[in-house]
Amino acid sequence: MTENYNGLEVFSYQFDRFAYEHPWIGAQAGEFMLGPEGGGMLEFTHATVFALPEGGAHEVHGPILDWYLGHGGPYGALGYPISNERPTPTGSGRYNLFQRGAIGWLPDVGAFTIGGRREESDVTPGPEVVLVSAVDAPIAALGISA
Repeated sequence: MTENYNGLEVFSYQFDRFAYEHPWIGAQAGEFMLGPEGGGMLEFTHATVFALPEGGAHEVHGPILDWYLGHGGPYGALGYPISNERPTPTGSGRYNLFQRGAIGWLPDVGAFTIGGRREESDVTPGPEVVLVSAVDAPIAALGISA
């Protein structure tokens, strides 16, 4: 049997399933809010969960959430999250992937963007562009040697 979901019901199912699979996010703490591109967001005690109607709910929390919301959230340059927060390969930091970039966090640096575009940028790159990552923090602060 195939079920059809209409309207905002699709978000209710996504958020309920996410909360069931990730009980650490706590209880619902806010009301559902519609976002750009037909997406939505719902605040929980320990995270905010973002979802698009085609599926895929992802959480953002802590300093990464603060940075993300402070720079426009899903309305900003990065768009919606496409991953849950993850540890860095070294285990010393955290990061979330977004539609158009990523946000990282390191203990001595705080939250910073990786890739994406700046909010004030309206330039669409041409086909000859080479994609590179950019970090909004001094390289020395990240503990990376050249």
